[in-house]
Amino acid sequence: MKLTRWGAAAAALALSVSLVACGGSDGGAENSKEIALTEEMLPMPTVDDSDGLVIHDEVIADAGLLEAARAQSVTWYTGSGKESAELTAARFKAETGVDINVTRLPSGKLNERVLSEHGAGRLGAGVVTITDPVLAEGFAEAGVFTPYRTANYDRLAEMKDVVWEDGEYYTAYYSAYAFGYNDMAVKKEDAPADWDDLLDPKWKGKLGVVNAGAGGTVQGLADFQDRVLGGDYWAGLAAQNPRFFDTTSVQLEALARGEIEAATLGFNSTYGSEKAGAPVELVVPASGVSGTFNMQGLTKAGADNPAAQLFMNWTMSQSAQEFAAAQGFVSSRTDIKQIATGQYQLPRADDPKFVVYTPEDAKTRGQDIVTRWNKAFAFSG
Repeated sequence: MKLTRWGAAAAALALSVSLVACGGSDGGAENSKEIALTEEMLPMPTVDDSDGLVIHDEVIADAGLLEAARAQSVTWYTGSGKESAELTAARFKAETGVDINVTRLPSGKLNERVLSEHGAGRLGAGVVTITDPVLAEGFAEAGVFTPYRTANYDRLAEMKDVVWEDGEYYTAYYSAYAFGYNDMAVKKEDAPADWDDLLDPKWKGKLGVVNAGAGGTVQGLADFQDRVLGGDYWAGLAAQNPRFFDTTSVQLEALARGEIEAATLGFNSTYGSEKAGAPVELVVPASGVSGTFNMQGLTKAGADNPAAQLFMNWTMSQSAQEFAAAQGFVSSRTDIKQIATGQYQLPRADDPKFVVYTPEDAKTRGQDIVTRWNKAFAFSG
């Protein structure tokens, strides 16, 4: 149920954002709450661990790997939002019985920490997930990742852009970027339904955008707008005098407080805020959704850790992919259905309406996109 007062809604969102930013768990009680929330988002599947680990008729681990994994724990470094990371960790523990420790940092800082620890020969993570595919490629080149074949490797290898460098890292899932609005300030019948609706003069001075240089997801969104929506889309959006933000968290707070009425938004983080009670409603535009990669690999330390290997297997399983979709990500697997995120149905990864910003795009066009976007919006940072 949506909250009915601006202050309460903003407070709920601020709590959600603080969970994303801070880190740390309050122990068993907090973990129980997280597990309950994962079941609210997606009912637990039937788990058969009588002879290994089988979920949805997929073998995730044989008996030997499962037994060894349960005797250890996995340390996971991730660039995902903290709330999403902790929910994923809670779901992994619930489905596998394996302990997991989570360290969450923004991708830039995560990159620095991983390379520093790796260079010193003391990388603490068995598995690393990062939201920038170019940085993932750098990890592979630096020897952070080690080749690993998940339990369903042969099937994954047949899919586009899922397995990289013969298993050095994988596309764990995709982030989706669209837009949404404050549903306490905007009536349903007046809400934008597709990208062109944001160019209606009635939204002038009421929109919020994160600048294209703030990160890979918003850079991918800018590229989507330029390539898919047309070369004049930026000019039309700039003419609306949008409010600029450097981070999604601050943008979401402004949207919840009614300082802006609509905004381009990351799907996963916004859905989490909606679940926390913020007065926001997302839109899945018919003309398309922007997507960016989330890459994951096993480290050399993880190669000797059965719990880390099991986490890799589980991440690429149908069960984990469906849970990612329930949180507002797009599954990297195209052999399974893209389940709904609450009331929202995102496209599957192979749907032409899901336009992915690839590592090659980032390397060849990334700087040009940011430069031209800054010029179009008269943004100086």
